[in-house]
Amino acid sequence: MLIGNPVGSLVIAYIKNPLYFLYTGLGVLVMLLSYERSFSDKPVETGFFSGKIIFGSDQYHRIQSKEVNAQLKSESGAKALTITATKEDNLESVYLKIYNVNGPGTYFIPGDGEIGNIGNLIKNLDHYQDKNNFYESSLPNKEGVQNGVGRVNITRITEHEIEGELILIANNPQGEQAILESAKFKIPLH
Repeated sequence: MLIGNPVGSLVIAYIKNPLYFLYTGLGVLVMLLSYERSFSDKPVETGFFSGKIIFGSDQYHRIQSKEVNAQLKSESGAKALTITATKEDNLESVYLKIYNVNGPGTYFIPGDGEIGNIGNLIKNLDHYQDKNNFYESSLPNKEGVQNGVGRVNITRITEHEIEGELILIANNPQGEQAILESAKFKIPLH
């Protein structure tokens, strides 16, 4: 009766060759580990950037974006952090490049290192040929005072994510001023 039945012949094969128990056990173990691993990988969360911004004589408004990108890589012999954020509806943008990033802390723009940190505000990314559309942290304002400054406070940085706050004052070639304040960001690192 056991020989004619497929389950019975499988039981007889296991009894005749106990090594099949080992192979089956290993197969079940591999399946369980791969099943558990598929749920243990944390999904990549989307980042955000949010702050108050004003360009020239405009009114203050919020720049909020999920179109954010952060990269940490070696550049000119130093670890450089690049952050970009673009508001989807009107293409206002923030661009930062911070050199010698070595963990949480405060980094100044342009700073006093050998390589000056960069902080730019862009009124509309579509108008990339209009130089007055770009506000740089190192240009003087219309009174000739070079007051374009900024501060990035990195509160948390891991191999997967960066989090912090930002204040930036920048000028365009006409001397108009743009101010970004109370900006917070949390961005996955690429």
